[in-house]
Amino acid sequence: MTTKAERDEVIHERCRARMENDFAPHHTPEQTPDPSVRLAMAAEYAAFQLGQINRKLDTVIEALAASIAKK
Repeated sequence: MTTKAERDEVIHERCRARMENDFAPHHTPEQTPDPSVRLAMAAEYAAFQLGQINRKLDTVIEALAASIAKK
C-alpha cells in the first residue's frame, strides 16, 4: 500500500513530465473536454513555461553580471 506522500510524489512527477513536454492537448473530437478545462490546462502549461524561462534568464543575468564584474 502506498502512502499519501508517495501518491503525491507520483502525481507531482506526472504533472512535471507533462509540463516539460510541448503542449499537445491530445483530444479527439469525440472526447474534447469543456472549454474551461482546456483553458485551465493551457494556462497552467503557460505559467510553468514562463517560470522555466524566468529561471533561465536569472542564470543568464548572473553570468552577465559576473562577466561585467571581471572587467
